Amino acid sequence: MDLLLTEDWDLLDDGNGSIALTPSQEYSVAQTVATEIKLFEGEGWYDQSQGTPHFALILGVNPNYPLIRQVLLWRATGVDGVRNADMDMYIDQNRTLRGDIFVTTGLKGNIYRVQY
Repeated sequence: MDLLLTEDWDLLDDGNGSIALTPSQEYSVAQTVATEIKLFEGEGWYDQSQGTPHFALILGVNPNYPLIRQVLLWRATGVDGVRNADMDMYIDQNRTLRGDIFVTTGLKGNIYRVQY
């Protein structure tokens, strides 16, 4: 079990004054995938090999959507407990690249949606 994070990546209390934990191991895997994708490579406090190479491959270059998709799925499937991952990408009305990554966990085979 991991610490439960809000949508703003902040800690949450459990109503009893303690820090809330994820409700299941599978939820923890999905939350770890989201963290891995949003973390910039080299910025992990304890492990600088974690994270996505946003500066090296994604930002500051012409958009290469297949490459972005491949990199994000590579990071998602590298998380322990992930059996499979697939992704839908789209550009919203503000010209922001968004996506949904669907993660299948190896524990029970449940599918979780992680937004990018």
